[in-house]
Amino acid sequence: MNTIILASHGELSQGLKQTAEMILGPADNIYALSAYRDEDEPIEGQMQQLVTKLGTKNLFILTDILGGSVNNEMLPLLKDNPEIHLITGMNLPLVISIATQAGKISSNDLQRIIIESQNSLIDCSRLLQTSEKGGDDL
Repeated sequence: MNTIILASHGELSQGLKQTAEMILGPADNIYALSAYRDEDEPIEGQMQQLVTKLGTKNLFILTDILGGSVNNEMLPLLKDNPEIHLITGMNLPLVISIATQAGKISSNDLQRIIIESQNSLIDCSRLLQTSEKGGDDL
């Protein structure tokens, strides 16, 4: 089973976990950490404790934004644990796709999942305008 840790600024990660569970049902393989709230411990410490508890096998850490402090604070984990997958720009399709994979996700499959998740970002206004004009060019 693949394990996912969602890490974000504010409560985005909790909301994403809750929404994923609305679709998937209770998910004991998804964890959520929030930074810069009123927590007693910085997110780096929370993450290190969780990684120690869970182990690094089939572990995916998803963060909210590239270059953001949460993602930057996760980067040192990769130095000692190169088997961890750190992916930024998390969204619901990404979480669901990783959470529903039965076994280990190959590098090629992970790239496919990431591309599919990126492709789920659609300007629906433009899509509707294009379809009303009879065009198929997005």
